[in-house]
Amino acid sequence: MRIRGYEKDDQAALGRVISLAFGGTDAGGERYLDPGHNRRLDPDLVYVAEEDGAPRATAAELPMQVHLDGRAVPMGGVSGVATHPAYRRRRLARSLLERVLYGMRERGVHISMLAPFSHSFYRASGYELAGEAIAYDLSPADLPTSPEQSHVRAHREADLPAMKHMLEMEAASHRLCIRRGESRWHEILENPAPVDEDDEAKESAVYERDGAVEGYLLYRHRKRADSGERTRILEIPELVAGTQRAREALISFMAAYDPLEWRVRYQTPPGEPLHPFLQSSYVRATIEPEKMLRLVDVEGALSYLSRPVPEPLVLEVTDDAIPENAGAYTVGEGNVLRGAAAPERVALDVRQLAQLYAGYLSAQQLHRRGLVTPGSGHALDLLDAIFPPADPWVFPLDRF
Repeated sequence: MRIRGYEKDDQAALGRVISLAFGGTDAGGERYLDPGHNRRLDPDLVYVAEEDGAPRATAAELPMQVHLDGRAVPMGGVSGVATHPAYRRRRLARSLLERVLYGMRERGVHISMLAPFSHSFYRASGYELAGEAIAYDLSPADLPTSPEQSHVRAHREADLPAMKHMLEMEAASHRLCIRRGESRWHEILENPAPVDEDDEAKESAVYERDGAVEGYLLYRHRKRADSGERTRILEIPELVAGTQRAREALISFMAAYDPLEWRVRYQTPPGEPLHPFLQSSYVRATIEPEKMLRLVDVEGALSYLSRPVPEPLVLEVTDDAIPENAGAYTVGEGNVLRGAAAPERVALDVRQLAQLYAGYLSAQQLHRRGLVTPGSGHALDLLDAIFPPADPWVFPLDRF
C-alpha cells in the first residue's frame, strides 16, 4: 500500500472507486472530484491509497469554517472516504483517515467533522457522535395556515444579501454549525435543474413585509420512493425566519399543498422542535443521528473556547488514536495550559470531550453513564460550567 496525494490522472480511476463504493455512475464519481462541480473540494487535500499499482481508495478533507463562541473557526470536513469493494479489509480507508487527520494537525486545523457510514468505524479513529436532528414526515393538513402567507413570493437575485445575513445569524446560534461560503450559496441557488430522475424541481421563496425580507425557505419536489404510491414529497431542506410572522407564513406555505397528493419532509434542530406548536402533536417524527466530531488537536481546540470559567480545571484526556493528544490540560482564566496546574480534575476520553465540546451531552449525563470520572462533585460542576449544553446543528444543505 502507498498513500499519496491526488493527481489529475486519478480522476477516472477514483470516479470508478467512488461509484462502486456509494452507488451511482462513474461520471458522478468523477464530478465529485471536479472542483468546478464540487466547489468545496480542494484537490490538494484529496488523498489516494494505491494497491497493485493503481488507486484503490480515497479520502478528502473539505476546508470549512464552523461557528463557535461568537466567531468562525477552521474545521476539516472528512468526505468521500471510499474503497474499491475488491480491496476492503486491508486498512486502506483507516490509513487514509490517519493521513487526513495528521495533515490537519500539520496545518493547524484543530477540529474535524464527518457524516459516518458506520459509527464504530470512525469511533475507532477518535470521532464521536455530536449532534442529531428531528426529522418530520407530515401531511400538509398537520400544519397551521396563516394569512401572512400572502406576503410570500419567489426569491429574486436581489434577496441574496438578506438571506445570507439571516442564515449567518441563525447559524451562529448553533454550536459547530457550518458557515456557508459565497460559492456554496451560488451553487445552491444557481442549480435549479433536477439532479436525478427522482427530482422534479428545486426552488426558493421569501417572506417580505414593508420592503424587507424577513425569512426564506428552500424547497424541492420529489417523487415518492415507494412504487405504486401517487404521493409526492415536498422536501424543505432549509427554513430560516428572522421574525415570528415570517415563520408562520413559511410554515403556511407548506400547509397549502394538497394533503391527498403530498407529504412534507422537514428537519429541525432538537432545540427547536415543531410538534409542540401544532394543533395536534401526533405527527411522525424521528430522531436522526447527525455529524461526528473529532478534536484533532485538543490543546488547539480548547483554545478556541471563550467562556467564563469559575476556576481552573484539569482535564486528563486519553486518546488512543492520536497519542500526541493524551495528557493533562488546565483550562481556566482565559487560557489553556498543557499539564496539571489546578487541584480539581476530571478524567475522560477524547470522544466524550468532543461530545462536551459540541454541547451535545452534558457532563452530568456522561457521568451518570460512567464516561467521565471527576475527582470531586465540585470538579463535575466546573466541567458543566466550562461545557454548557447547546444545540449543535448543521443545515441539511451544508452537510457533506
